[in-house]
Amino acid sequence: MIGKRVSVPFGKSKVMAGLIYTIGNTPPTQYQARYIFDIIDNEPIVNEDQLSFWQWISSYYMTSIGLVYNAAMPAGLKMEGESKMILHPEFDQSGQVLDPKELLIIESLRVSMELTISQAVSLLKINQIHKYVKSLYLKGAILLKEDINEVYKPKMVNYISIHVDAQNDKHLNLLFDELEKRAKKQLMALMTFIAKYSITGEAEKTELVKHDVTNAAINALIDKGVFSQENRAKSRIQFVDKIKDLEDLRSEQQEAYHKIQVAFVEQKPVLLFGVTSSGKTHVYSHLIKENLDKGKQVLYLLPEIVLTSQLIERLQQYFGEQLVVSHSRFSTNERVEVYQAIQSGKPLLVIGTRSAIFQPFKNLSLIIVDEEHENSFKQHEPAPRFHARDAALYLAAKKKANILLGTATPAIESYYNSQHDKYILVKLTKRYDNSILPKIEVVDMQLQKKQKRSKGIFSDTLLEAISSAKAKGKQAILFQNKKGYVPVLECNVCAWTPKCQNCDISLTYYKYQDNLRCHYCGFTQPVVNQCATCNNKGIELIGYGTERIEDELALYLPDLKVKRMDYNTTRLKNSHTKLIQEFAAGKIDVLIGTQMVAKGLDFENVSTVGILNADHLINFPDFRANERAFQLITQVAGRAGRRKEQGMVYIQTSKPDHFVIDQIVQNDFLGMYEKELIERQDYNYPPFHRLIKITLKHKDALHLYKIGQLTKNHLISFFGASLLGPEKPYVSKIRNWYLLHFVLKIENNGSILKEQKYKLKAAIAQLDKQKDFSQARIIVDVDPI
Repeated sequence: MIGKRVSVPFGKSKVMAGLIYTIGNTPPTQYQARYIFDIIDNEPIVNEDQLSFWQWISSYYMTSIGLVYNAAMPAGLKMEGESKMILHPEFDQSGQVLDPKELLIIESLRVSMELTISQAVSLLKINQIHKYVKSLYLKGAILLKEDINEVYKPKMVNYISIHVDAQNDKHLNLLFDELEKRAKKQLMALMTFIAKYSITGEAEKTELVKHDVTNAAINALIDKGVFSQENRAKSRIQFVDKIKDLEDLRSEQQEAYHKIQVAFVEQKPVLLFGVTSSGKTHVYSHLIKENLDKGKQVLYLLPEIVLTSQLIERLQQYFGEQLVVSHSRFSTNERVEVYQAIQSGKPLLVIGTRSAIFQPFKNLSLIIVDEEHENSFKQHEPAPRFHARDAALYLAAKKKANILLGTATPAIESYYNSQHDKYILVKLTKRYDNSILPKIEVVDMQLQKKQKRSKGIFSDTLLEAISSAKAKGKQAILFQNKKGYVPVLECNVCAWTPKCQNCDISLTYYKYQDNLRCHYCGFTQPVVNQCATCNNKGIELIGYGTERIEDELALYLPDLKVKRMDYNTTRLKNSHTKLIQEFAAGKIDVLIGTQMVAKGLDFENVSTVGILNADHLINFPDFRANERAFQLITQVAGRAGRRKEQGMVYIQTSKPDHFVIDQIVQNDFLGMYEKELIERQDYNYPPFHRLIKITLKHKDALHLYKIGQLTKNHLISFFGASLLGPEKPYVSKIRNWYLLHFVLKIENNGSILKEQKYKLKAAIAQLDKQKDFSQARIIVDVDPI
């Protein structure tokens, strides 16, 4: 059946796992078909809707369906290893006609007991061994042991209960008397069990031991037939009981909820545009409840893992064991169990990051994409380079499910669609409980330095605000979108900087690890104290990351409790949850973070937010720079004053008169949108044109430039002036691969886009056949971010 896994001979010496994608009656003409060895599953692990969705991802994003499968399936449901042959214990060789090579395999198995197929090839020097293995298998001469090793293993737990024969009062009283005389620790174990779990209850053995009960006492009671022990599988999914009902919606929320329901009747996507802290999550919760009550499944997509912990804690109160989580920090086994729970078709709320889009939904009726503007929804490496928001729109249409996109700062493409009848726009213009949007103060850092008021990387204005917040028992968030201590070390004589040996990028200095590190390939080296070019010992620190901010803040305000939230402090499982809980509990005065702190976190005691360097967001060389600066700074600012008191936001910049800064201060999304739209129409950018980025990679820089010109000439013959490039990217070498970029601009029309993709696929296929491209890689990224 389609969707089942099979083991198949592959190459000369391996048996691999495959997934049945289609079934046909006509043998292939381009290659010799192989017989399958075994069907692994009793039931399909992938349904035809999933395969259809994978096919769309493969086609739209111009990647192979195998790479989509690799991204979509939990590692525990992929297979690894290869077959081992063992001699069938009941095999009778008399009367069997065996080929000499089959006899050789049989004799080898009598000596070795078992052989992998690759070992047999190496030992016996038999080519095309699969046909002999298959023949012996069909003749009943051998068994294929563990054809494919499953990675997933269920979690097995020992459960303890009181034996049914010992559960009556008379038996128990006799038992108490006997144990009191001879075995007091066993008596304590029995009485503890009854007190904690009741006479008819059961407990995990490991939990029982936590109540000062010894393993020896438990085992002795098992030997006496007092306790029963059963070893069985336990789900790794941590379900929590529902503890309260949803609060009613306020008037503006109720109005938005009604408009969303009307839009869903029209079967159109909805864009919920609500200011920060307007209660969008509360509206989502009522929609989720409505769908779960109908026995349906709901997918709630978030851009970052860091957002899930706070949201889960909140939604578990309302939905309890109907909530499951799906993200990459889970173990292999946990991911398999989440996959199986969703595949069962039970009404569940599935909260996850972009990979959750691939879960095996049976009766999906609602998709919520929160913070829909976030570029974290776009997968960059490895392929498939899909955008989870756009894939969710397709999935919703395919499943006839409703879809809601929520944000305080819509993506320009999404807002454009809402103005052109593709989406229905619903607005929330007021903060929840009528709290006031924060006041934003722009701090001119050039003036601060000129007047000698700044202290290191801080303005005196921001330091006073942080100190004042602490005095009032409030908290502060500081935002800087750079990790490490400083991004660049530089010689103060010749401007030499230490660079990665594998990438064309300066190494970031990490003070606490005392090393220099590349953010692209992970290369590290010791800190340098001397210039490698002129031997000068004057090495300067250029710029600042989250580590340096933490360090310098401790110099000026030493009494503060300060923590960082960046990739390095949250990369371990549950570390981000612990950090968020500590900050929410008031154990941290100042939280310093990268863009993680900008995304939907809700802390009621934060009164002050500082953006330490707005300039690097505005100056970034990308046509989306102004849009992203507006979104990111507005989102960070939205963390301040989320309850009764008005919060304060301080933006440090050397360009206080920049129009984007003014639009942020005025909360003028429409002004930013209209200005950006004019420029994008003039220069053929989204939403008026679609982009496809073509990256050419080679390990020889000179050869890359040679084939870059060949590629340009070839692609221009297909696309003419629609092609831009080749262009050397900002980081022109990554992991020893030199890079060149081309960009293809295509009119935003479905049929034209499809036609141009077909031409691009054909053009690349022709390039791949040329000898000059044998060591090159051509990567296609549709709708790059």
